[in-house]
Parts: sequence; C-alpha cells; structure tokens
Amino acid sequence: MKKIALLFTMLFVGLVPTSAQDKAGSRAVDDPRGAIEFIETLAAETQAVWSDSKLSAQERSGAFRSLFEQATDINILAKGMLGRHYRTISSKQKQDYMAAMRDYILAEFDKRMEQVGFKTLEVVGTKPASGKRGHLFVKTQILRDKGEPILADWRIRKKNGKFQIMNLDFEGINLMITNRDVFSAKVKKNGVEGLITWLKTQAEPTSISSAGK
Repeated sequence: MKKIALLFTMLFVGLVPTSAQDKAGSRAVDDPRGAIEFIETLAAETQAVWSDSKLSAQERSGAFRSLFEQATDINILAKGMLGRHYRTISSKQKQDYMAAMRDYILAEFDKRMEQVGFKTLEVVGTKPASGKRGHLFVKTQILRDKGEPILADWRIRKKNGKFQIMNLDFEGINLMITNRDVFSAKVKKNGVEGLITWLKTQAEPTSISSAGK
C-alpha cells in the first residue's frame, strides 16, 4: 500500500503546476514550455505505471485512471462528442451519459497509449490553436523500430494554473470529431439510451489490465 500511495503522490505532484509555470502565463498558448513539460511528465508517468511489474492489474488500472482523470477535461470531451444532442436530452440522461463517458474516454486514451507505448515519445513543436481560448497544440512523435513515426498532437489548455488535455489528434484522426460522428449515428439509430448502453460495452480496459504480463 505504501508503494501505491507513493505512486499516486508522484502522479499528483507531476500534474500540479509550479509557481514558475503560473507566472509564465495564464493560458497554455502563453506558456508553451509548461505545456511541453506537462506532456513529457504525463508520458513518463504513464510509462512508469505500465512498466511496474510489482503492480497488480487492479492497482495499475487505478493508477492509470487517476493519472488521466487529472490530466484530461473529461466533461468538455464528453459534451463535445455528443454535440447538439447534449442540449436536448433529459437531466437523467445527462447524468447516465456522463457516468458512462468517464469510463469510455479513459478506455479511449488507454487504447491510444497502448498503441504508442510512450517509450520513445518526443515533442517536436507547438502550435497555437484557433479561437480565443488560448489553447495550444503540443505536437509529438513516437519513434518505432520499423516504419514512420506515429504522430500525436495534444490540444492543451491552462485553467487556474493547471494544464489539461482538451483533445487528441492521433495519426490525423481527431478524437472528438470522430466520436461525435459515431455517437450521432448511434443516437439516430437507437436513441440516447441505446448510445449509453453501447458506451458501457466499449469501456473495457485493454493495456491497463494486461500491461506487465
């Protein structure tokens, strides 16, 4: 238990911005160095969770979930993926949808992380996002033994001194937009209740339950 407590302390500390980062700028676009360090820390801590063979599958799952719940604005992603439908569903449906989406989004990141492994992730640059919210893309590549590097662009915001992931472009596939199209088709065919049921079936973890085997 002491090991797990120490691990969660490391994860929390790694995601809390320093005072120097706070002074660098109130928006991500004004603090590219801080945004880069945020992604680099996330990469290192994710790999630390996966590579620790002393952790049980349950402990590894809990650590991964804690890490990405802190690092990601799940509510924004969930609302964006449902799009216009979110404004028309009932309060009960919103509650059930958001509950299902927490597990679904974490599973989505797990799938992407399993593909890239974060073993050789390199930051190759940054790019201001469009709009007035001050978001910043941190552009990364993952080197492989064979084939071209895998490209992953992280959309980052900084709010109240804390960096968070707002979206991910993985090999040109936009996580929010792609899921919005899928969700819209599910709602059209089976309604929101059908979508929620489907989300629950898709949220089974992959690498967090099998890493280290």
